[in-house]
Amino acid sequence: MDRFAVSVFPIAKLDEWRSFVGSIERGERAEPHRAFLRRLGITHEHVFHLATLDGDVMVLVHEGVGQDEIAGKMGDFIQNPQSDHERFIATHVIPEVHGVDPTAGPPPETEKVATIDAG
Repeated sequence: MDRFAVSVFPIAKLDEWRSFVGSIERGERAEPHRAFLRRLGITHEHVFHLATLDGDVMVLVHEGVGQDEIAGKMGDFIQNPQSDHERFIATHVIPEVHGVDPTAGPPPETEKVATIDAG
């Protein structure tokens, strides 16, 4: 069974998003963010920026959780943030930086279509 999940979010404010990512990677929000990831069962978080014709998007790859788990875990975190950092993500980062309504429900599930072994 795969133990990773992929999520895609729009980025409404690219400069603020980059600053936030820097703060969670090695800045003042690094330890609170790692605690947040551990609470969700995520062992590694990979953050990507993708510039598309329709605008900027963030692609998250979370290791340690399955695709079938992530929507429920993210929904629970938005409904019940456990720290100031989680509240900041739920009330500022998601609605303001990403431009996503956190009350609209979980993002659509990513469908795995194929695994291709190059070996």
